Amino acid sequence: MTSIRAKALCLFRHNEKVLLAKAYDSNKNEYFFRPIGGGIEFGETSIQAIEREVLEEIQQQLTQPKLVCVMENLFSFDGQQGHEIVFVYDAEFLGSHMYQRHEIQGCETNGHSYIAQWLSREQIALTQYPVYPKGIEQWLFNA
Repeated sequence: MTSIRAKALCLFRHNEKVLLAKAYDSNKNEYFFRPIGGGIEFGETSIQAIEREVLEEIQQQLTQPKLVCVMENLFSFDGQQGHEIVFVYDAEFLGSHMYQRHEIQGCETNGHSYIAQWLSREQIALTQYPVYPKGIEQWLFNA
């Protein structure tokens, strides 16, 4: 990839846990976690993108999105170099039933499915899986 992508990710927090999707990079043979979200489309704001991505991926509406930070992320995934500017939001689900579910089935626009889980700081540490984008760890449990 030779262009910089704009992305929007959303942190959902509840009872000292954060909702993270589990993913796998076959090139690195590495499992990792990341917040739900995706690319910002042309003509769309980052808030509109996060609302659309959450609706598309897990069929849920969010409320009270607040910008937490903007990060620059240089990375490699599946053997490809990437460069993105990431808008990280904090929000709540409109439906409170989402906080009762331990696992949430999600599906990316490219058809890849994933499982998102509510994880505590300790649970993340026990897996030893990194959380991406790099540097987001400081924002996972702090508003």
